[in-house]
Amino acid sequence: MAIAGILVQTDADAAEAVWTRLAVDPRIAEVQRAEVPGRMVAVLEAASDRMEQEFKRLAVWEGVLSVDLAYLTYEDELADGGSIKCPPWEGKHRSA
Repeated sequence: MAIAGILVQTDADAAEAVWTRLAVDPRIAEVQRAEVPGRMVAVLEAASDRMEQEFKRLAVWEGVLSVDLAYLTYEDELADGGSIKCPPWEGKHRSA
């Protein structure tokens, strides 16, 4: 399982609704309001190969302006093999 600390920025009108959704979301282990209105700090837990999809899922919620990563750890991959599997490298296609 991967564990991510995330920062969620909302518009002021949607802050309470987004906080309520985060508080009951099964992938959110903890959520706290930050001192700045509309900002929240949360702990997101998901399978390592699902973390990117979880970020995208939260980012499209109504009222969410951004979801930013504060930290990320891959407990399952590190425990299983001592290293993190990276996706294959794909070269960038550049034109002159």
